[in-house]
Amino acid sequence: MAQGRAVQARAPRIDPEARPASTAAAQQPVTPAPAPVFVPGVVPAPAHHAWSVGSVLLGLGAVCLIVAGLIFATIAWAAVGILGRALILLAVTAVFGGCAIWATRRRLFGAAEALWSVFLGLLTVDVLAAVAEGLFGLSWSDFAVVSLVWTAGVVATAVVVVRWARTAFDHDLAMPQIAAGLAPWVSAPALMDRLLDLGDQDTWFWSAMAALVVPLVVVAISVRLAMPWAMWGAAALALCLGAFSVVLAVIQAQSGSPALTFADALPLFTLVAAALLGGVLMVALRPWLVGSATVGLLYLVGLAVSGWAWRADAAGSIGLVAVAAVVALLALLVARPDAWSLGVRWGTVVTGAALVLWGGAVAMMNLERADVASGYGSPSDLWVRPSDIAVREDWKVLGVAAGLLVAWWAMGRWPSPRLVPDHLRLPLGVVAGGAAVVTAVASSTLPFLVHAITVVLVGAGLAFALRRGPAWFAVLPPVAVLAAVAVVPGDAPVTAWTWGLVAAGLAMCALAGFDDPEEFRRGTSAVSLGLAAGAAIATIGLVLNLSDMDATWWSPIIAGCAAAALLLTLALDELVWHRIAVEVVAALSLFIALVEADDLATAALVFTIGAVAAAVVGLLDDDRTYLRWVAAGLVGGAWVTRLAASEVGTVEAYTAPFAVAVLAAGLWRLRTDPASRTWSVLVPGLTLALLPSLPQALAEPTSLRAGLLALVAAACLAAGVVLRWGAPVVAGSAVLLLVVLANVGPTALALQRWILIAAAGLVLLVVGTTWEKRVAEGRALVARLAALR
Repeated sequence: MAQGRAVQARAPRIDPEARPASTAAAQQPVTPAPAPVFVPGVVPAPAHHAWSVGSVLLGLGAVCLIVAGLIFATIAWAAVGILGRALILLAVTAVFGGCAIWATRRRLFGAAEALWSVFLGLLTVDVLAAVAEGLFGLSWSDFAVVSLVWTAGVVATAVVVVRWARTAFDHDLAMPQIAAGLAPWVSAPALMDRLLDLGDQDTWFWSAMAALVVPLVVVAISVRLAMPWAMWGAAALALCLGAFSVVLAVIQAQSGSPALTFADALPLFTLVAAALLGGVLMVALRPWLVGSATVGLLYLVGLAVSGWAWRADAAGSIGLVAVAAVVALLALLVARPDAWSLGVRWGTVVTGAALVLWGGAVAMMNLERADVASGYGSPSDLWVRPSDIAVREDWKVLGVAAGLLVAWWAMGRWPSPRLVPDHLRLPLGVVAGGAAVVTAVASSTLPFLVHAITVVLVGAGLAFALRRGPAWFAVLPPVAVLAAVAVVPGDAPVTAWTWGLVAAGLAMCALAGFDDPEEFRRGTSAVSLGLAAGAAIATIGLVLNLSDMDATWWSPIIAGCAAAALLLTLALDELVWHRIAVEVVAALSLFIALVEADDLATAALVFTIGAVAAAVVGLLDDDRTYLRWVAAGLVGGAWVTRLAASEVGTVEAYTAPFAVAVLAAGLWRLRTDPASRTWSVLVPGLTLALLPSLPQALAEPTSLRAGLLALVAAACLAAGVVLRWGAPVVAGSAVLLLVVLANVGPTALALQRWILIAAAGLVLLVVGTTWEKRVAEGRALVARLAALR
């Protein structure tokens, strides 16, 4: 029994509700742990706190009391005089304040949260009621001052309550802090509105800055006294007002005269000075504040230089060139590891990103030039140029790009931020430089052909410049070269020249990576070579379209180009993927020539050209022996189309030559391969020889075609029996049987029906009486046929 009681005493008991420390100490036999010591200015360690059912009920009760108070204030308020109203509100507020103090002293955390929330809510109601009733001479026109006083009261109350509650609880009260953080959301806009009423439209920025002071003061107090909930609420408002102030400052700097004045720049100067002062006071935020100040100063530099350019009747984008130059200078000079230098570097990064976005917007001129080019139907001038380009930044793009590239190189010496790995810095810089050159030409009125030449040269240059970069960069050069065809007018001399340039550029891309150890680069080189061959053939096709040559010769010439490309693959014997790419282009070109052929005679000529090229390559290269069969197929296509062009209607004229060729190949295979069988070797030739003539022979069983087909089938049957070949026996027997039935069938069907029924009955009777024997004979016949070769 004693042992059981000891075990029961050691077992922990679950207490569903938190009880006062004094009660718990009275009931607990062990000595309670000493209370934690709270040091002012030090944030207490957060404890894991779960909201219990009681806490939720307390919160709901607090909300209900606030709602009831509001209802009372709106309904029964008129029946009470001003003095009575003031006394009621003050009394209720004092009661709940006393209850909140009692709950805090008793260490009832949930009750304290709820009661302090009600107290602050009633305090807010007291202030609003005083304004509404005109107590102390107050009115809604004085709401800005009243809200500031109210905010100060709420923040002060929250500070006192939170710091005092830290002696009773192991974690802070949240609701007073939240109320303190949200109070500036009322007073700051009210102050801004009041200042706007007192001033004019030019005071927007200064009103916003004055309103910004309110949340900043709350943030400073919250940070100083370790009140995170209050800090986040006020900091959110400070960020919103700060962003709004920046927008107002930028608008004022740009809304004045094109030449920047001190009055227009003063708001931005004020923000820059405030950011620098904040960097001095707040070490943790120093890099971000200094970076913001750097961005503001660079923006002012751009505006100032643009104003000077306006006075000099020059392009305003010169200001961007000046900003890029300052960015490059800062990137070179500011490389120390301290927080001030880090902030300046971040400012240059942000400004550089903005300049890159500007360059991207100007780069859209490439698309505009493509749209403009599509409007030129058939310009005869080779050097035709656009006349209505909207943006003409031309050399300014190169100036901005030069500054950014210098800054990009200098970033490699920075301790931080690095932004990209070192092995990507050079490739990205090279690509950016090429894009800048193309964009500069695109945003000018230079001829379309100059634009195309620039794109091709940049693409070819990138192919060699990116050889030591990551492998996936190899995709960019051929894509850039191909883009040249989109920026010139279509079906014009300039188009043909452009396709020729594209072919040369793609050939350079292929040359840059044909022997690269990276497999991906070799594959890209192979694709580039195939595209170069296709571009060369397209150039010839465009030249033919623009010339006065007879259109009938277009397909044969393109087929000749495809044949030449196929013959050139003999020189690519060691470059497997390059050879395949060119072969694919040759096949596609031959197909296009066939599709575009004007008549069947031209199609037969195209087939013949392709057959000759395929036969030559298949005979000269042992790795391409399958091209011999391709050549045979193309010869067959030429034969068929030639017969169709001659309007030959005899089907055997189309099929007999192919049947003879296939049978000859099968017989050669039977001779060279003793293990081969006729079922797989001779069936294609026999089918092509017998099957096409069978439908017409069955339709006219007494015709000469039917007789000749029967003779051929009998010859196949005889040859199969003599040589013991299974396929000729089966094919000859089947065709001969069908021809015989076609001849006998009409006569048999002409007999009376009872005769047919009687004959069928006799046959079934004979088969039925000797069924086992017939089955055995059938199996023997199948076995004999299977034993044939």
